Amino acid sequence: MGRLLGEVVGQLLTEGATEIIVITDRLPLKSRRGAIEKAIKQTLAKVLPRGTSYRVLHHASMSASLLQAADYCNWAVFRKAERADDRSFSLIEGSISFVFNGIGSSGPPKAE
Repeated sequence: MGRLLGEVVGQLLTEGATEIIVITDRLPLKSRRGAIEKAIKQTLAKVLPRGTSYRVLHHASMSASLLQAADYCNWAVFRKAERADDRSFSLIEGSISFVFNGIGSSGPPKAE
């Protein structure tokens, strides 16, 4: 999670973001939610320039359309990478600015 969050935050800062808002799906267990929130905050403290504000919010994905959209995009990228199925990815490809491949961002995704 730390490398991915660092990569995304770096991209946002490059684009001029002045505040970072991280939204997670609401987790059913408070103890797990606390651990995940702590990890997110620790990562943000490491990667953000001093003085950059951030918030960590937890929303139920069933009522948060942006979380549903993010889940769909992640699923489509996964299907393309792991199963060579690019049907869903091709629908969103023009809206994706970069794909994190576990090593670093690969830039804009290329059609194969």
